[in-house]
Amino acid sequence: MTTHAKKTIRAAFIGAGYIGKVQIAQLLRLYPKVKIAALAEADAAAGEKIAREFGIERLTADYRDLLEDKSIDVVHNCTPNNLHHRINKEVLECGKHVFSEKPLALTAAEGIFLSELAEHKHLEAGVNFCYRFYPVIQEARERIKSGEIGEVFSVMGSFLQDWLLFNTDFNWRLTRENSGESYIMADLGSHWCDLVQFVTGLKITSLTADLRTIHATRKKPKSGALTFARQTAKDMVDVKCDLDDYGALLLRFDKGARGAFMTSSLCAGRKVSIDLQIYGSKQSLAWSHERPAELLVGNRDRANEIFTESPLWQREAARKYALLPSGHPMGYHDALFNLFSDFYGAVEKNMSGEKTVVNYPTFREAAYELKVVEAAVRSGREGKWQEIVGSHN
Repeated sequence: MTTHAKKTIRAAFIGAGYIGKVQIAQLLRLYPKVKIAALAEADAAAGEKIAREFGIERLTADYRDLLEDKSIDVVHNCTPNNLHHRINKEVLECGKHVFSEKPLALTAAEGIFLSELAEHKHLEAGVNFCYRFYPVIQEARERIKSGEIGEVFSVMGSFLQDWLLFNTDFNWRLTRENSGESYIMADLGSHWCDLVQFVTGLKITSLTADLRTIHATRKKPKSGALTFARQTAKDMVDVKCDLDDYGALLLRFDKGARGAFMTSSLCAGRKVSIDLQIYGSKQSLAWSHERPAELLVGNRDRANEIFTESPLWQREAARKYALLPSGHPMGYHDALFNLFSDFYGAVEKNMSGEKTVVNYPTFREAAYELKVVEAAVRSGREGKWQEIVGSHN
């Protein structure tokens, strides 16, 4: 019997900023199944640097050149938030699979449109909610699905950073032009809300929010400011930044669970501090991004336990995400690689005409996160509980 080798999937990137470089580095690990064939970057110097560093042969200043290229199968959208909807729409309309940075768009209506377009065209459409893909996060999900911790009563958590602590810290995410109606809740908040819903299998149905702008005016370097870069420029201008840089939520989930969450990027000493605590009728589970290989199992009637990621001891569905032998901890890059493995596995099946099993964060899920963000903005403005539209569907 003659077997035919599967086609190499050809990917292209739009945007060569911080997250574009991170994604490119991890996607190269899937070679030769996936080849990064092209990069679009409006900043010629930045594009040339990234293309040279990663051996990307084709570089263009206009992303539409990639959309017109029939040899490109998948496009990674690593542009600023305000460009996500337009570019994702154009990619899908060209019949290409798409992997988008979050948030998916600036409004829930835009997100819903994109999710329906992807489904109508039968294309794979993923979003970078990568924190799902730490091995023990997958393990926690499987334990909750099996009923091991019992009924989920309550959840608590936070997502804290300090890179925008001073009023001399500036980033494009802080402006309405680039981020719409929310900074912190749409950025860090959407990550945590996706994470808690993924792990518990529960949907946020309503919330009340307290949002605050701590630094309403910031100093912006005239030369620009890079994500997570230390600001040293002396020549600065004042910029109005009236989006939320602090946020807190009280949450209600389907099936009765309750929750509390806080986020800010003005928390001195916290770099990427994610805390997730889930309390059930039999056990509790807790995870910290600062100790990402460990899952704390809380017990009422016996000693607590610390479960460490392991390809030997994790539940069957979660085992494949623990890529290294027990005792070799994985990190953020590996979580992103796990996400790419699942996403491109679906793309491969889709291109072969096979039925796909979706294990990655979809446009539909990302659109729901936009509904959560919009409800938080309304609640912060009106001071009232807000229902999440469509949460009971």
